[in-house]
Amino acid sequence: MDRDKLFEDIQNVLYESSLVIGLYIGGASAICALAMAADVVNGLRSKKFWFPCRYFSLNAASLTLLAVAMKLPMDLTTDMFTNTDWQGKISSLIFMSTVVVHFMPSLGSMNDKEILTNVIALGILVITINANVWMQLIALENYENRQSRTVLLVATIFLLVSLLALVSSAIKVPTTKRFVESKYQEMHKVALREEISVRAGETHDEHRGQVKKYW
Repeated sequence: MDRDKLFEDIQNVLYESSLVIGLYIGGASAICALAMAADVVNGLRSKKFWFPCRYFSLNAASLTLLAVAMKLPMDLTTDMFTNTDWQGKISSLIFMSTVVVHFMPSLGSMNDKEILTNVIALGILVITINANVWMQLIALENYENRQSRTVLLVATIFLLVSLLALVSSAIKVPTTKRFVESKYQEMHKVALREEISVRAGETHDEHRGQVKKYW
């Protein structure tokens, strides 16, 4: 009896502490969501509809927040007895997929080394989340809620597709940046030669043309 009572007391303490952990996870998720919303508002106001990552970009701080916010899908000890447990994991995976897609514009402002390290770190996080979810799905193979299992599996696949899209963009960005820089240097040289040749007798219209070339 004493042993059963001790076990029950430990369980009660763990359940009470789970409320604090839930608030911690909710706070981290709220910060991520508000930062992404701020990027969307900033993009709409400045008419930049690719929504540049000004407040929530791919870096060490955002990855740390995501690691906290993804506690639910990474937890293998969740009971998964109710629909709420399943919905919590599914919504977390959908949220993570949205974040991965949101990170894409931030690749343009990074150098090659930053792209490599940040994409690898994000990939490790995403693969770890998916591996944990798949292990739990295998363990619950005979669970009667097959519809929730299917939705959760689809959510993990969508997360992997989002990661693959980000990786594809990350591979292309350095080459594209070098190509654009090369074209800019070529146009700069042409504009500079033309500027020197007409500087002596330059008119207002010619000056305006030179400014447009530089732009």
